[in-house]
Amino acid sequence: MDKTEENQCDNGNSEQFRVSDAFVPGSASKLGTRIGVVCGRVGWDVAAQASGKSVKQLRRYVQGGDPPASVLEGLARISDISVQWLVTGCGPMMSSDSQPHQALDEDLMARVVDGISKTYKEVGARIAPVDLGRLAARIANDIVAVSDGPDDWPGALKMALRTLARDLRATPVESNSTKRSA
Repeated sequence: MDKTEENQCDNGNSEQFRVSDAFVPGSASKLGTRIGVVCGRVGWDVAAQASGKSVKQLRRYVQGGDPPASVLEGLARISDISVQWLVTGCGPMMSSDSQPHQALDEDLMARVVDGISKTYKEVGARIAPVDLGRLAARIANDIVAVSDGPDDWPGALKMALRTLARDLRATPVESNSTKRSA
């Protein structure tokens, strides 16, 4: 049963979209742009796994294809992006925007930065300060997300750093340098 509804956003823009049981098309190019934002935030491979679709199929949705509702739900869940924003472009982008943000734990962040720096040094790799900051934030967020609390953080950090070291060792050394760069 298809019907057309008009979506009024706070910014005064409106768009028409069809509601159906199988697909949730909106303004296709705008929906595609929002899907691209999600895939860019979490990584295309992670997005593909969360949505149950291939990277190639996700790129088709970005170009204007109509994704099933289950794809949008999976993308929203993995990225903490609001399903409402993903489908309509209205409302807060992040599903946690209506909730207070958790304060950054300085001790955890310090340990993550220290661990990453030591790991890179041990494997003979270099990392730019801006990339160190991004990687530290990503690892710290992952640690908080998968653990039951601060008591679990040391073990989660140890596992994250072992994975990082393994990934760095798997990265080929540049031919004109003896240092790895990630």
